[in-house]
Amino acid sequence: MPEQKKVKVASTTSKILIKLSKQKNTSSGKAMLARLRQSIGKPISETVAVWPILFEDLPEEFLGCNGHTSYEEWAILTTLQLYALHQQSLSYSVLAGDENKYQNIGCSFRQLRQGEDTTALDRRFNVTTTSSTFEELVYHLRHLITLLKSKSPETKVAYAKLSEDLYWFLRGYQERVRLSWARDYYKRNFKGEKDNDN
Repeated sequence: MPEQKKVKVASTTSKILIKLSKQKNTSSGKAMLARLRQSIGKPISETVAVWPILFEDLPEEFLGCNGHTSYEEWAILTTLQLYALHQQSLSYSVLAGDENKYQNIGCSFRQLRQGEDTTALDRRFNVTTTSSTFEELVYHLRHLITLLKSKSPETKVAYAKLSEDLYWFLRGYQERVRLSWARDYYKRNFKGEKDNDN
């Protein structure tokens, strides 16, 4: 059952992201992305401005009840916020194409590991992956996304896959998520050419 839900989390997120991406250069699209960025760090109950984009495409079983936010709602909203942060002021899409849609965030952050000294970056990545709470993880992810945007602007992210990983993290599978991200982040490209996530 959770395996099936995971697939649905990714596909639901993908549906919303495609909609946002198509509107990213329109005034209404820019306004929605701005509202998503402004909702960062707030409980869902205080993010009224993003409710239309979040709840419109959520399956019934994803909706929280009795005032509680579901894992699906948290994972999807957080992903949309990170996407909005990454997409800000860019005319091209930061969404990974279909050929890279199953790559995790470790693959994207690996693009920052160019050059001789990666100690500071590795430390930051390790702090992110060893986060003990979801809030801490998201805090560090925001910083890494901002870094990715400034240092490697051509790198795209499989945000739908990220929503799936965030869902698993919330469900208590932190170890699985950590290892998966770390494997792809530290993996060397033995062909000798620079990785390309476009």
